[in-house]
Amino acid sequence: MSATVPDGERGLSPAQAERRRRILDATVDLARSGGWDGVQMREVARASGVAIGTLYRYFPSKEFLLVSLMYEQVAGLADRLAVRPPEGTAPVDRVVDVLRRANRALLREPSVTETLIRALVTGGPSVAPVVAGVRDLMRRIVTDALEGGAGDGPEVDRTVSIDLLTDVWLASLVSWITGIEASEHLVDKLARAAGELLGR
Repeated sequence: MSATVPDGERGLSPAQAERRRRILDATVDLARSGGWDGVQMREVARASGVAIGTLYRYFPSKEFLLVSLMYEQVAGLADRLAVRPPEGTAPVDRVVDVLRRANRALLREPSVTETLIRALVTGGPSVAPVVAGVRDLMRRIVTDALEGGAGDGPEVDRTVSIDLLTDVWLASLVSWITGIEASEHLVDKLARAAGELLGR
């Protein structure tokens, strides 16, 4: 088992994968009820029924645990989009639909979202592999939305623009959790950013 692998269930036995899932589920519950301060490693271990040493073998820090949970949530979004692809005939419209759906899910659980974003921006080098995994997933989701329609013209490398859009997305979420930006403005702001960065 490697704590640096973003896809944390790869290489785990069924019992280990189930234990890891219990830990992540307990973390969601604690973040939902108590936010950042509610997620304490001893409480996570107790709520998930694992020894504290076992918890640290899976997730070496609170930040690593929370960013891993964010990876799982973004992966869940990718799975849902595979079943119900983004809507829109124009590429940017599909990207905006993805952002709208993602933000709607995030805003349903404000305490959990705030906790995850806080871990993402404060985690430091120790969580870099998982943060990179989150970024890669977000890039793939946006790229798939852009390329999802037939007849959109020749494929263009938009990696830099996509990375800038995900940076704007993260910055917008930080503005929301700190009270600078109202939640109802997030999608409009991201739609304008997508239009500017990816073209209409």
